[in-house]
Amino acid sequence: MADAGLDHLAPWLEGYLQRLAPSERRKLTRRLAKALRDANARRIRDNVEPDGTPMQPRKSKRDRRGRLRKRKGRMFPKAALSRNLRGQARTDELVIRFRPLIEPTAKVHQFGLEAPVDPRIPNSIKVRYPARRLLGLAPDDIAMIEADTLGLLE
Repeated sequence: MADAGLDHLAPWLEGYLQRLAPSERRKLTRRLAKALRDANARRIRDNVEPDGTPMQPRKSKRDRRGRLRKRKGRMFPKAALSRNLRGQARTDELVIRFRPLIEPTAKVHQFGLEAPVDPRIPNSIKVRYPARRLLGLAPDDIAMIEADTLGLLE
């Protein structure tokens, strides 16, 4: 998950982070990965994008009689589960990603790509899905990263 929100901190923190032992850096990245995974999972469950705007709702569906029916419920019920949304922490980086089974669907929605409606059916019609950012950094996430990092350096 690459985001330009923390670029302003990189040169400033570089020297401080190099002074920390690798075990302390791993501990920090592990704690940040868990917190960011939980924050992204909460937003996915609430159908909210990282910037705080609601995700574009699914299209309405027609029933057998031709009446429009609104779809209710959450859009990505399994994507927010901790077994499907993983946080990987290393000494110098952390990665929040979906499990390979969920990743193709998440990628289509994250970037607003075109995909078949039912990939199991050959020659299924293709639809361009609206971009719904599932993963990203919210302003609260950036503040939490800054606070945790500075707390460790004090």
